[in-house]
Amino acid sequence: MELPEGRNALPSHWVYKITRDGAGNVQRFMARLVCGGNRQIEGIDYQATYAPSTHLGHVRLALAIAAQYDLKISQMDVCMAFLGVDLEEEIYMHPPQGYFRFLQTGRLTKTLRKMVLCLRKSLYGLKQSSHVWYGTFKDCVISIGFVASRVDGGLFMLHNMDHDIVAAVVVYIDDLLIIANKGLIGQIKDKMKKRSLMHDLGSVFLYLGMNIECNREHHMIVINQHSYIRTILAKFRMVESRPVATPMALRHHRRNTAKEACDPSIYYSMIRSLMYAMTASRPDIAYAIGDLSWYNHDPSNEHRVALKRVFRYLNGTKDWELSFGGALRGALEGEGTPRCYVDSDYVGCPDDYQSTSGLVITFRGAVDWRSRKQKSTAQSTTDAEYYALGVGCMRLTQISHLLNKLGIPMIPHVFSDSQSLIASIKNSIYCRTTVPHIVTRYYLAADMARNGEIDLSYIPTAEMLTDCFTKPLLKPAVLKQCAVIGMIRIGLGNGFGIGIRNGLGNSLDVLRNGRGNGIGIGSGNAIGNPIGKQID
Repeated sequence: MELPEGRNALPSHWVYKITRDGAGNVQRFMARLVCGGNRQIEGIDYQATYAPSTHLGHVRLALAIAAQYDLKISQMDVCMAFLGVDLEEEIYMHPPQGYFRFLQTGRLTKTLRKMVLCLRKSLYGLKQSSHVWYGTFKDCVISIGFVASRVDGGLFMLHNMDHDIVAAVVVYIDDLLIIANKGLIGQIKDKMKKRSLMHDLGSVFLYLGMNIECNREHHMIVINQHSYIRTILAKFRMVESRPVATPMALRHHRRNTAKEACDPSIYYSMIRSLMYAMTASRPDIAYAIGDLSWYNHDPSNEHRVALKRVFRYLNGTKDWELSFGGALRGALEGEGTPRCYVDSDYVGCPDDYQSTSGLVITFRGAVDWRSRKQKSTAQSTTDAEYYALGVGCMRLTQISHLLNKLGIPMIPHVFSDSQSLIASIKNSIYCRTTVPHIVTRYYLAADMARNGEIDLSYIPTAEMLTDCFTKPLLKPAVLKQCAVIGMIRIGLGNGFGIGIRNGLGNSLDVLRNGRGNGIGIGSGNAIGNPIGKQID
């Protein structure tokens, strides 16, 4: 049809992609027709664009729950998700390259050049594609009895007659995880296939670039990204680099305009490649990436060398996994209640003298973590701890709500090594500050502690798990904290948790001193060398 007067037609082009499996092998070659949504006009070509996707921390929480309660995890992929949804707006697009040649219309005349396509269905590249697809999928799962979570729009839950949760669906764009017992999963899949074209991938093995392995016999799930890490190492020519034991040197890299600058585009590309590994399965590099990303706009060669050190660290630890459940988590976390460790590094940045907040939330393993420079300048160590505790309480609010809705009511334990912070919260004695961001976080934490929503306790600094999220550490400390939050090397075998239990005696004192059988990063049933002797 001819383009109506006063309307603009969007361009179109072909995008080619190679999909690979968890081992990096080629599965298939894909070609997609993509619309140039960057030229859409708000209010004419689209109205709403928001489409929620589940938080990666909630994905890990779902895996930890499945490991604890021996639930089956199945994966489904929606075929051509964006292509089968009706559009409300009237959108015009230029035909793709080769369209008229395919129709065999002969010579391309001026009349044909004015012809455009009117889109009736959604297409890749449109700004509203994600929004309309999510609405369609939400109606689909609600029609078979699921209810959307109020905390995470990408999580749907199914209740039985007694209002207990019997199944959950986690959606990230068009990738689905179904968590339930073995008999119920088949019924859910059949109902979904009747309402939408879906591909059943069976038991989960690769989700959002994470390799997931389930050991139902030992109630253990491990995730890793060794294939992705090998890919980025090859991309930046770091495969043959010499491995190092820690992701960051002890000294900070100050901003110095007199030093030779490096290419910001390459520096930013390296940071961006590492960020996905950090947010998905590698909490041990969170502080290094958070610190070095502050120099994206004006990096020097010194910052580039520090960034390459992170790649060298990954080259030596690319086979590490993040584990949930199993004997290890039972030995170190008791009954498996949510635990949040919060800490801060007061005035840790030498450039602007701002503090750094660190937190890690564990539930049969590390399900969420964060290392971030504070937005407000703290006037004291207590102010910096207020800020860190408030950030931790905000994340705990969501996780606690999800656990309660999933039928696992628990009061989270919050641990801090600041006695002044704990005394101030429990006795309602506020050390006054004029910074609004710090004040609001203090009152949030104080209200949650007063209402019994959290259990705030003191933990010695030697046992604090967030040191690697607030400052650089030496090799023994890095190995110790990685082992406690559940990071192990591929191939440790089923005897790892049992060996940990026997070696530790369920005590963190042995872990702290580095004696006994040790935590080690060895393989098989032997638990390696003691941490206290592993000095680079």
